[in-house]
Amino acid sequence: MEIALVLPILLMVLMGIIDFGRVFHGYLTVTNAARTAVRQAAVGVSDTMVIQTARDSAGSLDVTQLNVSITPTQFQRYPGNSVTVVVSYNLSILTPIMRSFMPNPFTINGKAVMILE
Repeated sequence: MEIALVLPILLMVLMGIIDFGRVFHGYLTVTNAARTAVRQAAVGVSDTMVIQTARDSAGSLDVTQLNVSITPTQFQRYPGNSVTVVVSYNLSILTPIMRSFMPNPFTINGKAVMILE
């Protein structure tokens, strides 16, 4: 009888832990993709190559859900100024209880800034 009362709660906690792990993994991956892409932008690579670098660095994430924005554009960059790359990713939440607390899909943002060389 006790297991019938506790098991649903235990399963929801376990699924919440799994969703939290997925969000944390997504955050680390998106932040790394932004860092890698901004390094490419800082050394003078074109915007299309910077976006491709961010997508290649995204690892196991679905690149169709990955958005990359670069400020300023490649024609407005001058040595000594900074360039910013923002990578965002829409992650769907699996657990029904977590969906009531968090927006679905949950948007994960990673931002990196570097001085142009």
